[in-house]
Amino acid sequence: MRSWLRTVSITLTASLATAAVASLMQTQINLHALTQLGLEVSWQARAAVTVEDLARFGPVMVGFSLAGGVLALGLQAGLRRLGLRALPCALLASVAGLAIVLALLRSVIPMPAIAATREMPGLAVLSLCGLVGGFVSHTLTARAVRGPRLHRGLAYLLSACLVLLPLASFLLMHPKPERSRPPAASGYQATIVADGLEWPWSLAELPDGRLLVTEMAGQLKVIDRAGERVDVNLSKIPAGYQQERVIGLMDIALSPDFEKDHRIYLTQGYRDPRGVGVRLMRGALRFVGGEWSVDQVEVLFESTPKPSDGNNGGRLAFLDTHTLLMTVGDGSARREEAQNENNSLGKVMRISLAPSANGAAIYTSGHRNPQGIVRDPFTGAVYVSEHGPRGGDELNRLRPGGNYGWPLVSHGIDYPFARVSPFTHHQGFDDPEVIWSPSIAPSGLAVYQGDLFKGWQGDFLVPALRERSVRRLVRDGDRVVRQELLLGERGERIRDVKVAGDGSIYALTDGVDGKLLRMVPRDPLSTPLK
Repeated sequence: MRSWLRTVSITLTASLATAAVASLMQTQINLHALTQLGLEVSWQARAAVTVEDLARFGPVMVGFSLAGGVLALGLQAGLRRLGLRALPCALLASVAGLAIVLALLRSVIPMPAIAATREMPGLAVLSLCGLVGGFVSHTLTARAVRGPRLHRGLAYLLSACLVLLPLASFLLMHPKPERSRPPAASGYQATIVADGLEWPWSLAELPDGRLLVTEMAGQLKVIDRAGERVDVNLSKIPAGYQQERVIGLMDIALSPDFEKDHRIYLTQGYRDPRGVGVRLMRGALRFVGGEWSVDQVEVLFESTPKPSDGNNGGRLAFLDTHTLLMTVGDGSARREEAQNENNSLGKVMRISLAPSANGAAIYTSGHRNPQGIVRDPFTGAVYVSEHGPRGGDELNRLRPGGNYGWPLVSHGIDYPFARVSPFTHHQGFDDPEVIWSPSIAPSGLAVYQGDLFKGWQGDFLVPALRERSVRRLVRDGDRVVRQELLLGERGERIRDVKVAGDGSIYALTDGVDGKLLRMVPRDPLSTPLK
């Protein structure tokens, strides 16, 4: 058999063996992290998750192991020059090759590619799984030299065919959507009020109908209904931290007494030697001498810093005149922090604004990345929409003191298809009102209240980044009975949605050329905007 085919066959077989062991280890490390938080995992549940991960995550790990195996071939050539014997050379090269691949995945991908590698001990353990591949590679190479040519050929062919197993396993175990795509809504039309916005994130309506729109790069704009815009001077605001699509200047909310105190509330990313977090600021919006500005700026709260940029929350909703709720994302690489009552990660924080009672306290916990929050104007209940990992996006009704389970309970799985938790429901944790699988990436939340869309009163409006739409969640009392899509025909990521005082609906599209859209009931003689 040709040497290159022999090398390919041996590398594929070694990668398969490495991936199988690494999958087993990844599952046990992940389950150990959950048990450290007090979650009891029976041996039956442990076995079931281990087998499921082997069938669904294992094939993904084959790809990572194969990349490490290719690197190992080059490393072996270098190690041989140092005079190492064949077996130690194969073992060291395989461990080093896999470690390089896992370290690159860990540093380049914003969300942890493999849960077990989020911390250095797990990264080391999974890298050592390369010993298996190194041993298999050494053994097969030695036998290839000694064995009869015909037997060697059959062995290589059989080894290559084994690679079809993970491919078949992945195709069979690939998660299927739990629900079909909802139908498109009718009876509305959309117009572009303004375009050319740079990563717009949130909007709020002023009493005169003009809109305040935040841009993640740190700008705040006033936009009227004709699309005319002007920048607000934010020189009094502390310098923030910004990464496109992830963190920057984010939410804006008007004080319930805005017409008297002119106060606005903003959330903004920050970074210091401890890590990355989100701060809440309050300032007074002024219009003096033809210029808009924000002064009297105070920093009211800063979330617990974390080492990575992702999962920041940052949405605001008033619980009452003197109480503000703020969503905070989990620890990202340290997602278990959502269950740590000694920090603000993975929490909805209750922030008192009364002069005599300033301070922040945990309102609810166990959230992953809640990017929508609203107080229902009809019932007073508070709801959040939040991102799951791969699948498992949720709409939750908040109960003060409630725990919503992340990462101990989840309907989602990790990005490389491994299970986050054996449980989708568990005693002591609050269940979601709605689950979206596959993910829609909900990025905001509003409740319709107005006179323009008569049949929509009390329905939820959920902007979605991944699905590129706004979902209308039709309610019967407190129950969501059906869903339909708005703006799906545009094919643009929707970042935020708000209901205006006149009953029209505003939406922001995401990106470097973000748009401000306005939706009203369709004129029978008009053509909806594409």
